[in-house]
Amino acid sequence: MKIIRKIILILVIFSLGGCMSQTTEPTPDTGVPNATLAVVRYQVTDVDRAVLFYTERLGFALDMQSGTEFAAVSRGDLRLLLSGPGSSGARPMPDGRAQAAGGWNRVVLYVDDFAALIDRLRAAGTPFRNDIERGVGGAQIQIDDPDGNPVELHEASAESTSAAGGPSATWAVVRYQVTDVDRAVLFYTERLGFALDMQSGTEFAAVSRGDLRLLLSGPGSSGARPMPDGRAQVAGGWNRVVLYVDDFAALIDRLRAAETPFRNDIERGVGGAQIQIEDPDGNPVELHEASAG
Repeated sequence: MKIIRKIILILVIFSLGGCMSQTTEPTPDTGVPNATLAVVRYQVTDVDRAVLFYTERLGFALDMQSGTEFAAVSRGDLRLLLSGPGSSGARPMPDGRAQAAGGWNRVVLYVDDFAALIDRLRAAGTPFRNDIERGVGGAQIQIDDPDGNPVELHEASAESTSAAGGPSATWAVVRYQVTDVDRAVLFYTERLGFALDMQSGTEFAAVSRGDLRLLLSGPGSSGARPMPDGRAQVAGGWNRVVLYVDDFAALIDRLRAAETPFRNDIERGVGGAQIQIEDPDGNPVELHEASAG
């Protein structure tokens, strides 16, 4: 089973990268990337620097790298695509807007050595966005990678990590900011096929699709509190989840019919086709169809 998952991982990395040189062989038709893989894309200006940060400081493994354009790293169920200058996943929008690093959409890493990791990161000069925030689910804090992309470190409460089941370091989790939790839940479950795992009133909900858990933080939740300098955590930005779909063209037609906002037109690369939509709060979601070759 691990060998099969590794093969699938390699195939989905090549298909999602979309940034290989023209001499790179296309994805072979020996397997199909599937919708259960949890994939996130970050924009970076220096791929080598980003790879070192994620592998040396946060325990990711380097799965593959294509020169200075693209790399993929993984941690448990989470695959993080690092799109450098020149990759298809970093091309400007039709209106000229550049895809930049930063924003507030972020991966969430559950760690067992929360305090010790924070000490090591501070000693290494890693930028921290805030102080530790505590809520019913545990403790959390945000750091920046070398390009300003946020990463949330989370220590779950003792109750949530009980033998009955709870978050672990193998989970793939992403946090989005939303203004209306009910509306966000409807969008992700009805339009993109997520399942509702839990909801806490108007403050918070968690939805999932395969290995991906998406946290929807509404007003009042601990994951949406302002920074110490007063900056508000807002929706939008360019950091995004990537959904591999089999019915690419049909899904696009259904989303357009439902008046879902699209950021761009279909971008095509050696690895396949991709397009970005927005959820009701302006958070981006990338839809991807792998190359048939």
